[in-house]
Amino acid sequence: MKKILVLLMVFALIFSVVACNKESNDVVSTPNEQVNPDEGTTGNNTDVKTEDPVSTEPKILNLLETSNITSLTTWTATDQVSFLILGNVNAGLYTLGEGNVPVADMAESVDISADGLTYTFKLKDAVWSTVDGDAYGPVTANDFVFAWKKLLDPKEASQYSFMISTASIKNGAEAVALNEKLINYEADQDNLQIMDVTNYEDTDEKTAKEQYDEAKAALEVSISETESELVEAYGSVDAAYEAIANLANELGVTAVDEKTLVVELSNPVPYFIDLMAFPSFFPANEAFYNEQGDAYAKSNDAFLYNGPFIFSEWKISERHLLTKNDLYWDADNVALDAVDFRVIEGVSNDTAVQMYLDGEIATTGLSGENVEKYGNRPDMVPLEDVVIFYLEINQGKGEMTTTKQLLSDVRARKAINMAIDKTYITDVIYANGSLPADYFVPKGFVGSSDHDNKDFRQVAEDMFGGGEGYNRYNVEEAQKLWAEAMDNLAITEIEFELIIYQGDTAAQVGTHIQNELEKNLPGISVIVQALPFSEKLKRSDEGDYTLNWAGWGPDYPDAMTFMDMWVTGGGHNATGYGDESYDAIIESAKSGDLTIPENSKERFEALVALEKKLLGDDQVLVPLYQRSGIGLRDPRLTNYYRQAFGPDLLYKWVDMISTN
Repeated sequence: MKKILVLLMVFALIFSVVACNKESNDVVSTPNEQVNPDEGTTGNNTDVKTEDPVSTEPKILNLLETSNITSLTTWTATDQVSFLILGNVNAGLYTLGEGNVPVADMAESVDISADGLTYTFKLKDAVWSTVDGDAYGPVTANDFVFAWKKLLDPKEASQYSFMISTASIKNGAEAVALNEKLINYEADQDNLQIMDVTNYEDTDEKTAKEQYDEAKAALEVSISETESELVEAYGSVDAAYEAIANLANELGVTAVDEKTLVVELSNPVPYFIDLMAFPSFFPANEAFYNEQGDAYAKSNDAFLYNGPFIFSEWKISERHLLTKNDLYWDADNVALDAVDFRVIEGVSNDTAVQMYLDGEIATTGLSGENVEKYGNRPDMVPLEDVVIFYLEINQGKGEMTTTKQLLSDVRARKAINMAIDKTYITDVIYANGSLPADYFVPKGFVGSSDHDNKDFRQVAEDMFGGGEGYNRYNVEEAQKLWAEAMDNLAITEIEFELIIYQGDTAAQVGTHIQNELEKNLPGISVIVQALPFSEKLKRSDEGDYTLNWAGWGPDYPDAMTFMDMWVTGGGHNATGYGDESYDAIIESAKSGDLTIPENSKERFEALVALEKKLLGDDQVLVPLYQRSGIGLRDPRLTNYYRQAFGPDLLYKWVDMISTN
């Protein structure tokens, strides 16, 4: 997640993170991984801190959340809602301040070696709090070592294990590669066990049984090939599991003593400190984890807190209540007494706006007719964002079906992208300033000093004419490519399932995509299925989908956060896509020759070229739009600025100024 990122207030399906950062569409943006279109950003970094008159009234920030939390565990969290909560109840070495500048949190100081390869952190005197606000014990260097190594435990199936290699932590690259291979190996075995002939239907060319037998044989071949690779490299599958444990132990992160954490890198990483603000690098108390066993983080009382807030109440689909953590080291500078989320999955924008007007929540986004109706109010705020929403295309993840065989043909994937009029989504459905996208790295996200400070999209335009993206709307060309792909499989009809977010605006987007594909691509039938956010993520991760509407926001300030999602077998690559040349460039740009500072221009251009391959050549996914918009926000709120990466919003900085 990034992954898949801003403060969370409902934007009723106006903003959707991948991510971090994977995949919302309203008042939050996510990194992290995955994003939901109903969550989004809620304002710019323009608030000025004002002295609050003395008041005895508790400061409770009431917000609306449209999705449930999928995980409180730092090494398994992947979505924006989970990262939002973690970012406010836990604390890493750094947090993000105004303007997305890293600010020391658990770190008291850092010493960086001259070659940029060794970081020595001294920790503050900080403590872990229980849900009742009692001290459990000190935050130590081992808490970081323990949590980071859990990212490399295949049993955890962490989708964010790649962050270890993104940070170029010494001995991490091989560990991440082996971990991901073992995770995919286990997933293939699980898929083999659940395969069923009833999942197939007879066609004119093949019976259901024949299709099932082919898919089963392909999966068995994949398992056999992986087993052979593991045996060749490690002697046996069991030895491979032993090897990953040994590699994790050799990871370049060491607790010298309780207050000293040393991190060794394989190569310099200019955004390493930024990464330390991301929840995947937060600490966890090993003793408490062992005490809780399988119950760890399954409830708010089976979790410890070292951040500004404590997760005091966790009611699924009802309430997320955060209360101030008086034991937090910087509690004196936390103004809010509580952040109270009302959780309503699939809430309409009309309902969210009415809740705001009635004073039930402090901010909301505007979409559709509400943009014109309320967009000129004095409490309107602009909502800029760098989150991309797109369609994942399953071209081989999970059980192979006829549909996935068709989508493994790049002509079919390009046809889908070129058959959808994306301006209708941005200009009619949202009507809030969101931008149609045929690109994946957002506009205004990162620039290059080696290219006269032009941003990624401008450099893409200079290099490939790709400033606005690739394979843009062209129904005639779409129909030509579609016919070729269908003829290649000797089929005339195909049925797709499109899984989408819940909510009225999401339903409009889903219906538009359905209508465009059925109108412009002969023989296709699209079934639209709205799912709860957590179920949608689960089906995507397991490859149990055809088309999946997803969102991704950045995990750190570099285009790599968007590009390394699609490496072969990557934790966030739910498409089944794999390309050795793509993987090789990613590796070079993360830990190879392209990381040398003198090669920064070549590295930037390599990532631009990778996006062209991802979309222009291979059309691995179908970009839809870059989230943006406007919203309404209580003028009493100050320091309510969004985060461009990591947790969407950090309530540590927020204050409510009394008007009395």
